[in-house]
Amino acid sequence: AEAGAILVIGARTKETLDEVAADLEARGGNIHAYQCDFSDMEDCDRFVKTVLDNHGHVDVLVNNAGRSIRRSLSLSFDRFHDFERTMQLNYFGSVRLIMGFAPAMLERRRGHVVNISSIGVLTNAPRFSAYVASKSALDAFSRCAAAEWSDRNVTFTTINMPLVKTPMIAPTKIYDSVPTLSPDEAAQMVADAIVYRPKRIATRLGVFAQVLHALTPKMGEIIMNTGYRMFPDSPSAAGSKSGEKPKVSTEQVAFAAIMRGIYW
Repeated sequence: AEAGAILVIGARTKETLDEVAADLEARGGNIHAYQCDFSDMEDCDRFVKTVLDNHGHVDVLVNNAGRSIRRSLSLSFDRFHDFERTMQLNYFGSVRLIMGFAPAMLERRRGHVVNISSIGVLTNAPRFSAYVASKSALDAFSRCAAAEWSDRNVTFTTINMPLVKTPMIAPTKIYDSVPTLSPDEAAQMVADAIVYRPKRIATRLGVFAQVLHALTPKMGEIIMNTGYRMFPDSPSAAGSKSGEKPKVSTEQVAFAAIMRGIYW
């Protein structure tokens, strides 16, 4: 917006869209807001058609809408819908948009897709199997698409985003006591992806975790299991209605500080 871009934004909640559009317009952007539920494939198709009819093409697509579920597998045996709904939004919704906007990008031989992935894909985060699997699927799709479209100048950036202080993590009260990225820091990562178009943006800790899992997978597994045992499931994940904020030990705070941004 501050660079004078024409911005198309989409989300489920009209009130939030209007609020964000007003803020972006105040920053100098030309804003077009469209209400859309990106977990609904027909709504995705309607969104794509509306955008193309009104604007002709998009230069950059940022797939940011996402659903996260923090729940141990041992509490998920009767919750297969957790896996279905994360895939529906995080994978199928994003792929639907990519496939909708890609033909115009390929015809113009110009386009860039920014996928907001997760540090959990690099760390194999426990309790986030549904979420991480959906983000991993999008990562794999994007690598395959990038290989097909490389010579046609349609490119991809994957951002392995660490934990960010947003309403999405609010239900997990223990996150109130661990270090996280601010929304502004996360937004800067997205801006860098748009401007510089690297293949991947990740924190050094995320990259280290990926290398550790590649070179000594058992060591990486033990470290993640240590964190898994150190941090409990939230009361809501365990089926409890308790809203009491959990007590956080010095050891938990120190461990989370060392592993800043990793999901536990």
